[in-house]
Amino acid sequence: MSIQSVLVIDDSPTLRKMVIFSLKKIYSLSKIYEAGDGLEGLEQLSSNQVDFIICDINMPNMNGLEFLFRVKKIDDFKNIPIIMLTTEGRKEDIERAEKIGADGYAVKPFNPQTLKLQVDKALKKYGKI
Repeated sequence: MSIQSVLVIDDSPTLRKMVIFSLKKIYSLSKIYEAGDGLEGLEQLSSNQVDFIICDINMPNMNGLEFLFRVKKIDDFKNIPIIMLTTEGRKEDIERAEKIGADGYAVKPFNPQTLKLQVDKALKKYGKI
């Protein structure tokens, strides 16, 4: 099974571009969707097929933890791996995200190789690679 699409959610357009650039070098993605907050992320999910999600925590309108909580409660979306990418690197922040349903966690500024490890681990968990 191959992965083809990703949704990158972050309120920083620059950071979204950096994440997308890194992911394109690692994976053969044919579709890349972007959102500036959790609400936009839910809109993108409702109209697009997504293989995995990279999501920031601190965003306006709907933060990443609320987005994560909502997505993991929706049957059609609960098996989409979600990797949190954030400046929040304290142990309690990571544990909180994992408890809500995060499948991986990377701290900004991110290392592309660390992000790849987290994405691969999450994709394997769901049998996507």
